[in-house]
Amino acid sequence: MSKENLPYNVGTIKLTWINPKDYKVLESQMFSSVDEALANLPQSKGNNWLVFELSETDGKKYKWKLLPYGKHKVYVYGMRLRDNPILRYGFIGLALFGGYCLLKNMSK
Repeated sequence: MSKENLPYNVGTIKLTWINPKDYKVLESQMFSSVDEALANLPQSKGNNWLVFELSETDGKKYKWKLLPYGKHKVYVYGMRLRDNPILRYGFIGLALFGGYCLLKNMSK
């Protein structure tokens, strides 16, 4: 696909947000600049949005870079926590230990 026929060009800005009425739906809107995207934030989204910049595409695959706007820190920290096995299994271990302690105290 030639560059003239690509749906989105490298540098396109994508404003994304989760629909507050259906958390399984990601909505987005495309802009030519970050300033334009930030100027078009509907109040209904609050601060629950992210901004991405298209860094690579061949017309079928797209690579988006997360930009430092909206809830970008929460998103990155959440992904790191979710993918950290020490934290995941540590939380499960603490929950099991807490349950054990509660049962032990209740049986006294």
